[in-house]
Amino acid sequence: MRKKAAVIISLILAISFCFSTTSVYAKPLSELQEEIEQKQDELKKGKEKEKNLSSQINSLEKEIYQLNDQIEVSEVKLDKLKKDLDEAQKKVDKQNEELGVRLRTMYKNGSVGFMDVLMNSNSFSEFLTNMDLVEKIYASDKDVLQDLQDSHDAIEKKKNKVEKLSKELKSSKSAAESSMATVEAEKKKIADDNEKNAEMLDDLENEAAAEAARLAAASQSGNTSSSSTSSYGGGAFAWPTPSSQRVTSGYGWRICPFHGREFHGGIDIAASGGSAIVSVADGTVISAGWNGGFGNSIKVDHGGGLVTMYNHCSSIRASVGQKVSKGQTIALVGTTGSSTGNHLDFRVFKDGTTQNPFSYL
Repeated sequence: MRKKAAVIISLILAISFCFSTTSVYAKPLSELQEEIEQKQDELKKGKEKEKNLSSQINSLEKEIYQLNDQIEVSEVKLDKLKKDLDEAQKKVDKQNEELGVRLRTMYKNGSVGFMDVLMNSNSFSEFLTNMDLVEKIYASDKDVLQDLQDSHDAIEKKKNKVEKLSKELKSSKSAAESSMATVEAEKKKIADDNEKNAEMLDDLENEAAAEAARLAAASQSGNTSSSSTSSYGGGAFAWPTPSSQRVTSGYGWRICPFHGREFHGGIDIAASGGSAIVSVADGTVISAGWNGGFGNSIKVDHGGGLVTMYNHCSSIRASVGQKVSKGQTIALVGTTGSSTGNHLDFRVFKDGTTQNPFSYL
C-alpha cells in the first residue's frame, strides 16, 4: 500500500510540475507573432505549390485525352489496313494460282502447250515468232502478279508504320499516366501538409489571442506597466504612415463593403503593403495580435486616457508592455482581417470612446 501511495504522489507531483512549467514558460506574444508569420508564409507557399501541381495534373489529363483520341484513330486505320492487306494477299494468291494452272495446262495440253506451239513452227523464223509470243504471254502474267505484289507490299509497309505509331502513342500515354500518378501523390502530400499548417496556424492565432487578452487584462489590473494614470503631454500626434497621407475613408457614417451602413470609428489611410506604421506619440503597447475583423492589430496607451489603435497590419513589430516612442515603427501596412486592400485603419480613443483622429493629428 505504501509503495502504491508513493507512486500516486509521484505522479501528482509530476503532473503539477508539468502544468506549472507550462504556465511559467508560456511563449511571449512577439515570439508567437513571429511563428504565425512564418506559418502564414509556409501556408502561402504550400498553396501556390498545390495550385501549380493542380495545373500540371490538368495538363497531363489533357495530354492523355488527346493521346487516347490519336490511339483510337490509329487503331481504326490499322483495322482497315489489315483488311486491305488480307484482300491484297488473296489477289496475289489467286493470281499465282491462275498462273500456275495456265502454265501446267499449256505444258500438259498438247494442242495449246508451249512445246506444241514451238514444235509446230514451219520455219526457224516462225519458231522465233512463236517463241516471242509465248514469252509475251508469260511476261504479261508476271507483270500482273508483280503489280499485285507491289500493292500488297505497299499496304504492309503502311500497316507497319501505323503499328509503330500506335505503339509509340500507347507508350507516351503510359508515361503520361505514370507522371500524373506521381504528381497526384505529390499534390496529396502538399495538400495534407497545407491542412496541418492551417490547423497549426489556427492554434497559434488562438494562443496569441489568448495571450494578448491575458496581457491586456493584466495591464488593466495594474500588473503590466501603463501610462494610463498619467496625463498626456505629448502635443500633436505624428502622422501614422510616413509613406502616405492619402485618406480613403474618414471618421463617421459610411457604407462598408462588409457590414453595409456603419459608423467608422477611425480613418483609413491607403499605403503600400509592408510600409511602416509608426506610433503617433510616446506610450506603452497594451495589446498586439489578431483581433477578428481588424486583422493584426496593435494598441498604444499614451496616458491621460488617450489610446491609439492600428489595424489590418501585415505584421506587428512591438509587443505588449513595450515602451515605444513617437515615430517608432510598431507595425507594417497590410490587408489582414476584413479588408479590401493594403491600408491602415487608424483610431483614437479618449477614455474608451472613439474620437475623430484629425482632432489630434
